[in-house]
Amino acid sequence: MFVALQNVFDPALFWEYRAVLLTGLLQNIIIFVESAVLAILLAFAVGIASLSRYGAVRWTAIAYAEFYRNTPEYVLLVWVYFVLPLIIGTALGTKVNLSPHVAAVMGLGVAYSGFLSETVRAGLRSVSYGQTESALSLGMSGFTALRRIVLPQAVRRMLPEAVNQLVSLFKSTTIVSLIAVQDIMYQVSMISVAEMRPVPLYTGAALLYCIVIILATQLFQRLTERWRRRGWA
Repeated sequence: MFVALQNVFDPALFWEYRAVLLTGLLQNIIIFVESAVLAILLAFAVGIASLSRYGAVRWTAIAYAEFYRNTPEYVLLVWVYFVLPLIIGTALGTKVNLSPHVAAVMGLGVAYSGFLSETVRAGLRSVSYGQTESALSLGMSGFTALRRIVLPQAVRRMLPEAVNQLVSLFKSTTIVSLIAVQDIMYQVSMISVAEMRPVPLYTGAALLYCIVIILATQLFQRLTERWRRRGWA
């Protein structure tokens, strides 16, 4: 029995295809970084807009956040890849195609901008409005008060939840293979079909993902602590 299990979990196959699999993992990391940048930029815009004094702006931002928080990432990914080009192409009267990579970045970026916008909104609301009033009374504009007084404090409080959201985003990059992005799961599927030995490949991919996430989380926590000690976050 032990010999049989050893043969099933033999990591030699994973090691044999290490170059291909690591190239796939690199695709996941690139998509994660690009999606995270897009999500953070959108989240700050939506989070700030959700606290606007203007009802139309505020409710539009809230509707945006609720829509993307409650729509599955897979549905958004498929919609961006298959439906969005059809709509744009019909409007322009020409054929439009999105590459799987661009569709993956857009789909995951907008999906997680909904979650992160709530983190931004909560962080901004955690700062006393009296501080904004004090800054305005000193002659600062609303934008300057936000940039110099509110955001530095709010970002410090957003970090733990933002890290959790970014970890979830990285995990979600595993579904991009469904629109033919040649990430690690795509490569694992192709090799499994060719070799007919899925156990070591899928197990190795799971362990690799786990190791990468633990290392990245530890690294980010150390950076965050260093920033806190220096008063940057």
